Amino acid sequence: MVAQLLTLPRLKKRLSEKKIWNYLNQFQKEHKGAHFTRIESATINGIPDVYCVFDKYMFWLELKANEVKNCNISKFQTAWHLKHKRSGGNSFILNWPLKYQPPKLLEVREPGHVVPVPVPAVPVPVLQILLWLEDHV
Repeated sequence: MVAQLLTLPRLKKRLSEKKIWNYLNQFQKEHKGAHFTRIESATINGIPDVYCVFDKYMFWLELKANEVKNCNISKFQTAWHLKHKRSGGNSFILNWPLKYQPPKLLEVREPGHVVPVPVPAVPVPVLQILLWLEDHV
């Protein structure tokens, strides 16, 4: 019986980076203080997918929808995040592989490990986005 419940189609609903972007885009349409720009770059290795400004807080988001170790972050992405952070910038990885689970906020830390951002350390505007995603999907 439990195995049958776990295989229900709604529980296996996989998300994609495009679908996560669609949710973020919906968020910005509903929130006056939000401005998100999706970046598609073949010239800058490692640059995150979305540049965000929300309630005057600026940050980058790398969108991921997988359950593999380190979220399958490339060496170029790791280097970009580390350099950006060393320069005082804010960047995160939003990993959300399954719709029925809440999204996870991660970051790249020295020496290049992908780790969860502890809830007390999540900036308020980013936390608002995460909570909205959990409530509206």
